[in-house]
Amino acid sequence: MEHDLEKARNMKLLLLAFEQVSGLKINFHKSELFCFGEALNDHEQYMRIFGCLTGDFPINYLGIPIHYRKLRNSNRRKVEEHIEKRLSSWKGKHLSIGGVA
Repeated sequence: MEHDLEKARNMKLLLLAFEQVSGLKINFHKSELFCFGEALNDHEQYMRIFGCLTGDFPINYLGIPIHYRKLRNSNRRKVEEHIEKRLSSWKGKHLSIGGVA
């Protein structure tokens, strides 16, 4: 969401209402808040509103690094290695010994 503390408070109220309606519980202590741009100046206020810590970029999602800027070449190589590892196990399962599937 855009950098606006009032909108953040409203979002927290919506999340609390979701808890009440759904019966599910949001664990804010296990959650992380990611700020960038102008919001970095007020990250402590956002932490107080949501009751969670701030995280750092890049983050890993399903083994792939994610960043709000363009990834570096070293991070790109990690993605390539991750995909190669997945493909090698797939190829091993689906190729026959004779080389013909």
